[in-house]
Amino acid sequence: MFQIAAFLRRSLELLDWIESHCPAATARLGDLELGLWHEIAPRWRIDGQMIRFQYLHRGRGRVVRLSSVRPAPGGATLRIWPRSEWAEDIHVEWGVPSGLRDPGGTSLLKAARVWAACRFPGSRVLSAGQGTDRGQTLSGAYPRLWIRHSDGNHLLLICPRVPDTEQAHSILTQALLWMGILQKKARLQEAPIIHLLVPAGRAAVLSHRASLVSPAQARVEILEYTMDDDPFLRIRHPPPAPPPLEERDFRWPVIGPFRWSTLLARVMNLAPGEIQRYPRFHDCDSLRLRGLEFAKALGPDRDHIRYGIGSLHSDLGEENFAGLRDLVAEILYFRRPDSPAPDHPYYRMQAERWLECLLLQHVPDLFPELVPEFVYPQVPVYLGKIPGRVDILGADRRGNLVVMELKVSEDPEMPLQALDYWGRVIHHNLNGDFESRGYFPGIRLTRTHPRIYLVSPVFSFHDTLESLLRCLDTSLEVTKIAINEDWRAGVKILRRTERTMLD
Repeated sequence: MFQIAAFLRRSLELLDWIESHCPAATARLGDLELGLWHEIAPRWRIDGQMIRFQYLHRGRGRVVRLSSVRPAPGGATLRIWPRSEWAEDIHVEWGVPSGLRDPGGTSLLKAARVWAACRFPGSRVLSAGQGTDRGQTLSGAYPRLWIRHSDGNHLLLICPRVPDTEQAHSILTQALLWMGILQKKARLQEAPIIHLLVPAGRAAVLSHRASLVSPAQARVEILEYTMDDDPFLRIRHPPPAPPPLEERDFRWPVIGPFRWSTLLARVMNLAPGEIQRYPRFHDCDSLRLRGLEFAKALGPDRDHIRYGIGSLHSDLGEENFAGLRDLVAEILYFRRPDSPAPDHPYYRMQAERWLECLLLQHVPDLFPELVPEFVYPQVPVYLGKIPGRVDILGADRRGNLVVMELKVSEDPEMPLQALDYWGRVIHHNLNGDFESRGYFPGIRLTRTHPRIYLVSPVFSFHDTLESLLRCLDTSLEVTKIAINEDWRAGVKILRRTERTMLD
C-alpha cells in the first residue's frame, strides 16, 4: 500500500489548516498579488512525491507542482517545483486567523489590551498592531502592543495558537528585533520590560532562552494564556515542569564501542570511505552519505537494516539488497559538488548535515584549537524532557567546551538557537553528564562557560545577527566563522571574528 511521505503529510495538514482557519489570508506569487485564499479557490492532491496545486488568477485556472508547504513568519511558503533561478514561491500571509477569535469577535490583540489595562492601570497605549516589515525582518505573525506605564515601557507580543511549535520560540527574536527598531528611532530611551504571551504548554523553551537575555538590554517575562468562550485571556506564569526520568522522557546515545554485524559490514562496503556511521541510541545507528541519512542499523547487534529516504523505508534483505545498492549509487551521483542536477532533492536535502560532515572531516585544518578525536555531531541536549541537538560539540586542548551552530542560508533565529543550546550544554556540563556518558575520554573538562562558533557561508549571515547578539548574556563568547559560498567543493574559512558581549 502506498505511504505518503512525512513531509507531504505535514504539507497537506498545513494546507488544510489554512483552508479552515485562514480563508482571508492573502496569497502572492513572488511579488505578484494573487488575492485572498478563498478567492483563488485552491485545490490540491498528491501527485507522486509532489503536490498538484490548482488555483485561480484573474479568472483563469493555473496548475503548479509543490515540493513542500512550510511554515514561515506570519504565514506559509508553498515551494514550487522544479526550482530554478527565476522560480517564484507562493507566499500565504494571515493576520489573526478566524479560529483564534472568540464568539464575540474579540481578537487576541483586543483581549491583550483588556489584560494590559487591568495589569497596568493608568497606562497609555502608544501603538498596537501586527504589521509586517520585511526590511526590518519584523513578522506579522504576532500581535504587538507597546504601552507606557509609570514604571517604564512595556512591549507585549502574543503568539497565536498555530500548529507550528517553533513559532512560539521565534517570538523572542521578534520581540528583540522590535525593541531594536524602536531604539533606532529614539523612541525607547531605557531598557523595556518585554511580556511574551504564548499558548498554554508552549513556554518551556522560550523561558529558557529568555533567562539568557542580558537584563541590561531588557527584562523578559514569559506568560501562558488560554482563551475559551469569553473575550478575556486567562493568563498565568508557566508552572514548573515535573522532573524528567531518563529512558522514559529522554535518552542519550551510547558512545562506542561500535557494534558490527555481517549485514552492516556489507552496507558499509557499498561505498567505502563515503558512508559515515553515527551512533544515535543504544539500539540504533544512523548511516549517512555526505550528511544525508539513507539507512539505520537497528538492534543490539546492529543486524537489522532499514533503508530509504524520508518516510518511505524498507527492511533490508537479500531480495532487495540490489535496491539499496542503486540508492547509494544514485545519492552519490547527485550529491556531489559538480552535481548534474543541483535542484535534485538528493543534492538539496539536509544541506547543513552535509556541511557538518565536511567540517568533521577536516577539524585539524579548520579548527586546530580543538581536540580532533573528540568532536561530536548532533549531540542531544535536554531542557527537562524537551530534546535539542547541538550541531557540533567539541573541546579545546584546555578542556573548554565549544558549541557550533551551522546555517547554510540566512536565518534570524541563529543566535537564539545557539544561545538555547549553549545554556543546555552548561547545565549538562555542570552535572558531569558528558563524562558519565563516554564523551571526551581523557580530557578534563572545565566548568567555565562554553564558547559559541557561528558557522555560515560569508553572505548567509542574517543582517540582524549583530543586533541580536548585543541583547544576549554578557558572559557569551562568540566566534563568527565565515566560510566560502561553494563549501560543497571544500570548506575554507575566509574570516573569523571573535568577540564577547562585553566588547
